[in-house]
Amino acid sequence: MWHRLTRQLRKFFPGGLLLVLLLSGRVPAEGLTAAAQDGYLIWLHSLEATIASRLESGRDEERLLYPTTGLPAAGNDTENLLDVARALVDLEGRPRLLQEPPGRTVLHALNRARNHGYLAEYDSALVWYAEAARRDRDQEYAADLGQETMIAAIATDAADVVRGRLPELLRRTSDAAEPDLDLQLELELACRFLLARADTSSLQRWVDGLASAPQLRRGRLAYWQAFSLSWLGRWAESLVVLTEMLTGDGRSHGLDETQRAWVLMAIPDQLLLSGDRATAAGLYGALAASTIPDASLWAGCQAAAMDLLAGRFLKAGTTLEDLCRRPDNTIWRCYACNLANLSDELERLRSEAQPHGAAVYYQR
Repeated sequence: MWHRLTRQLRKFFPGGLLLVLLLSGRVPAEGLTAAAQDGYLIWLHSLEATIASRLESGRDEERLLYPTTGLPAAGNDTENLLDVARALVDLEGRPRLLQEPPGRTVLHALNRARNHGYLAEYDSALVWYAEAARRDRDQEYAADLGQETMIAAIATDAADVVRGRLPELLRRTSDAAEPDLDLQLELELACRFLLARADTSSLQRWVDGLASAPQLRRGRLAYWQAFSLSWLGRWAESLVVLTEMLTGDGRSHGLDETQRAWVLMAIPDQLLLSGDRATAAGLYGALAASTIPDASLWAGCQAAAMDLLAGRFLKAGTTLEDLCRRPDNTIWRCYACNLANLSDELERLRSEAQPHGAAVYYQR
């Protein structure tokens, strides 16, 4: 029976997502403290209130793509950009010796890098950011140079530049005595780029470096640490960071709605992976009963899948049919419809097998 069930699950879910979550038990169970479980419910109700307030005012959800959206602004109108372009053309048309002041200052190189950045000439901007960094012997402009170099590198997909900045970033991380906003922003930029590039080895270095600096692991950086650890399959470590977020000060931590919903989904998922099915089931139930659209549907699917594995096919089928009728236009509703069909098929198989003494297999 168990083998037939897993074959059916693979048929309906070739990606294996639900199967992985429900069949894996390799991480030692840790559980959640009462304070963390209370914190989970507070997070959940806080997000519900945020979504309700936004919908009532007719606003769209704000998505935080990057902590900074670009290089320092040169102005939003075309005239300003044309002025920058003309100035660069004029400068580069001069003999090499006349392109820079005799002192070769940091600011000249920095401003030239920024001007190229304004025009989206990121390759040229990177050349001048590197030159500015060489001239900045006293590290007076290190924070600006770090962030802006990272932004330009990401804009032009210069993975070698991002990786090249990692040793310096991690050194500053280990030396930081207290939270440093500039450092936090650059760390987040690096993390998100490495995740997008699926650069496992560099991301391992990033999470290990941040693990040694708990004073920086707050707010958005805590989220990206937990997310990265989960992506790397280090679920027990991810759950520790997520639990710290539940019990720490603040309910949003500067995260957008989708990121806050991920926290609420990841915690019961990781509890399930750890073997703590009872606590996971309780949190799935609370999340499924919430008004958080995709997260509640996902939690309902997970709770029903747990019922399926426990042989409670009728209960699972009833839940899944309700989820299948929801108007949510998401992939999880399609999963619910498929699982509802699966639960009906499994109940039929059990009914047909019972006269032949197969009930013992369903009690395992």
